Amino acid sequence: MKNLLAIFLAFCLSGSLFALDFEGATFSQTRPVDADVAFNESYFSSQPWINEFRYVVVVNKADTGKEAQSIKVYEYGQLIREEKVSTGRDGFERKGEHGSRNDSWTVTPTGYYTPDFLDKDHRSSAYGGKWSRIFGGVKMPYAIFFNGGIALHQAPKGTEGMLGKKASGGCVRLPGDLAADIFGRLHETQGAKNPLFNVNGTPVLDTVGNLSYSSKSGFSALIIVQNKIIE
Repeated sequence: MKNLLAIFLAFCLSGSLFALDFEGATFSQTRPVDADVAFNESYFSSQPWINEFRYVVVVNKADTGKEAQSIKVYEYGQLIREEKVSTGRDGFERKGEHGSRNDSWTVTPTGYYTPDFLDKDHRSSAYGGKWSRIFGGVKMPYAIFFNGGIALHQAPKGTEGMLGKKASGGCVRLPGDLAADIFGRLHETQGAKNPLFNVNGTPVLDTVGNLSYSSKSGFSALIIVQNKIIE
């Protein structure tokens, strides 16, 4: 019995249990940094390295303007989906606020990213009641992690009515059908060799000015988070 208890406690305290296991909240005293970035459709012509990705997913986290709290999905440079989303509440919150289990920054940082990994049935134990870690935590279906613990994912049950407003702990909440659609599309691109780029949206070039490519396989998707008021 003691051995079983020790194994259980070791599992609960292991880093693997909590690795990336939160809904975008950043547990630090320093606010996450927003990169100075922008995107518009002319970039498919003026920034040809972007066309190396099959999908380009653009999130606008602005809270005003006609494209506020929105997402656009492009395939081979053509717009295929556009919906309202919820990004981070964009502030520092104390433990207990909105069900958070820790002090955290609820920020969705701007920048250029590519997916790190996908988890169709992810759960977050950073939000919820005191037993949330044991019972799996808040459901985050179709999670596409692209910036540490920050992901695109289906809006948790009961939060769908907040889409179009800042409402999350830092992740990008999506309508259910869109979350499933993007997840399936990106999953099919697994194994892609992508060009390297910086978070500010500039490509990484080699010594003779050619694109540098990652040595690791990934997903053929570029995720851009911007904060742009469009009247």
